[in-house]
Amino acid sequence: MDSKNKNNGRKWPSKKQWLQFFKVSGKKEKIAFGILFVVFIASISFLFHSFYIKNTEIVPDYYGHIKEGILGNPQFINPLYSSISDTDKDLVELIFSSLMTYDDNGKIVPDLIENYTVEENGKSIVFTIKENVKWHDGLPLTIDDIIFTINLVQDSEYLSPLRTNWQGVEIEKMSEYKALLKLKQVYSGFEESLVNLKIMPQHIWEGYSVQAMTSSNTLNPVGSGPYAIKKINYDKDKAISSISLQSNLNYYNKPPYIQTIEFFFFNTEGDLMDSLKKGKIDSASIEREYYNKSDYKNKTSYSLETPDYFTLFLNNQKKPLDNKDIRKALSLLINKETIAESAKGEPVYSPFLSSFYESEEPEKILSYSEEEGLNILENNGYIIKNDTRTKTIEKSSGFKFSSTMQVGSNSAEVRKLQECLSQDPEIYPSGNVSGYFGQETKEAVKLFQEKYKEDILVPNNLKEGNGIVKASTIKKLNEVCFIVPGEEITMSFILKTTNHPSLVRTANLIKEQLEKQSIKIEVKTFDTNAIKKVLRDRDFDILLFGIKLGGILDPVPFWHSSQRIDPGLNLSLYQNTKADSLMEKARIIYNGEEEERLNVLRELESLIIEDAPTIPLYSSKYLYITNNNLEGFTVQKIVEPSKRFIGINNWYIKEKRILK
Repeated sequence: MDSKNKNNGRKWPSKKQWLQFFKVSGKKEKIAFGILFVVFIASISFLFHSFYIKNTEIVPDYYGHIKEGILGNPQFINPLYSSISDTDKDLVELIFSSLMTYDDNGKIVPDLIENYTVEENGKSIVFTIKENVKWHDGLPLTIDDIIFTINLVQDSEYLSPLRTNWQGVEIEKMSEYKALLKLKQVYSGFEESLVNLKIMPQHIWEGYSVQAMTSSNTLNPVGSGPYAIKKINYDKDKAISSISLQSNLNYYNKPPYIQTIEFFFFNTEGDLMDSLKKGKIDSASIEREYYNKSDYKNKTSYSLETPDYFTLFLNNQKKPLDNKDIRKALSLLINKETIAESAKGEPVYSPFLSSFYESEEPEKILSYSEEEGLNILENNGYIIKNDTRTKTIEKSSGFKFSSTMQVGSNSAEVRKLQECLSQDPEIYPSGNVSGYFGQETKEAVKLFQEKYKEDILVPNNLKEGNGIVKASTIKKLNEVCFIVPGEEITMSFILKTTNHPSLVRTANLIKEQLEKQSIKIEVKTFDTNAIKKVLRDRDFDILLFGIKLGGILDPVPFWHSSQRIDPGLNLSLYQNTKADSLMEKARIIYNGEEEERLNVLRELESLIIEDAPTIPLYSSKYLYITNNNLEGFTVQKIVEPSKRFIGINNWYIKEKRILK
């Protein structure tokens, strides 16, 4: 007998016999069997599931497609010129790589660089790049490509906006993957230049003229970033409607999980928002003031800190704004919290935006204080006159009567007396100016005394003039003769800004606040092109505009006296030799001596707050909206909009389980 069919000496029931079980079993036996069978299956399933869960882990899956909406159209997907356009920067950020990059909190970290050392107290950087980096066409990226890119940026013929930060920098090749950078002088912000430099392939661009560089291959670039261009789509007018990027499977950091990103380009914010609401696109950035959570179902919003804020530039060369007391008074009279709330932003009190750089807020700030602001104005002589705060500055001809004069006097002072009296024909009809005090002059003096009897005769108990020029007469002569009208300085300003709705609203709110204090404000708005001339010519009393500080705080472009002329960004025309000295010192302190640099910046910050060349108003976080199913987005701070894509190779839509 086959051992397989034995069970304690009995045959194992055949399939047919098993089927008879349900015919011969009673109702209770069938129920009991069913329950036992279900328990058995559940137990097996549970054991299998437990084993599966215990021995596998959840990881992102390589899957998915994102539709990203952008305001504006691409022009140059070329690292030499992409800094001009946010649209171009978005695409360049994904297609090309930098030597350094930012992390989720805006700190600079290596990207293409494997390791580096800083020598000569910051004047030299020796670095090695990763050896596994390949261009999208499969060729290796080497030091030659980096040297080639730097040479292009430094070449004045190509007019790259990056050129300023690379002047005087030398690069020396040490091997295929190692090089030395030499700076003429230490520059604490140089690491940011390594972030902004996107490396270009020498084997593609070598030998291209300026004309070819700006017209050829700009829409089909080869980079080394996490994504490469897959397809460009055009509308009926032959304008680019969308660009598809596919994941770079050879990306050196780690291939992106999301396989395709398609960028759709919009001409108006309204069209962009409408497509986002209707689900035609998955993600986009919109202005915070237009955001209403209920309009964006199944969406997640991210608020990202930026080093940008809006401020009032005060023209420090125009009266009365050339007086720092007046600038401080204006700052105290503006309620920044109300303005920030209206703009859906956060009030800013420091021109150095302490919150972004994680530094302490300065102890002394100009927060809203109506009483203190008005006291400063009144102490400076600004009183309300004809509904406007006005200061009158008395002027003098430089001549004052001082001597007693009577019949027989003969002097230059008598000549001045006759000149004064001759201004009124009813008092001195002949108008004879001889320098000799005769009877005719005496009669004129008597008439003068009687005209101003309340000031001359009454105090001296005289009923009529005596024709003798003494103390009371001298005093009145000095009041009415040779008068130069006093100069009146009114607190009446023209505030200029762009015609963007949020800035127009902010400008009118400032107007409302200041006019309550009898400070007149006329708001003038300009389109994007017209405001450029206002900035270039510094043609304003007060300017409402934005400041972009950058990843590493460098105050020089905004407050150093050398930057008062276009293209410098010292729009307030601020001058302070001590401030200049501190800025220059902060620039040449190597980042390895960070505490010393912070101390210099704190001192500079306090000085600028005290001088009040500008009035910081509010910052507004960058709002980025995505589908709820997007995971892996961890960015907290960005230096510019394109940096929202930091760590995009870690974004994912779908998960899967794999064996541990």
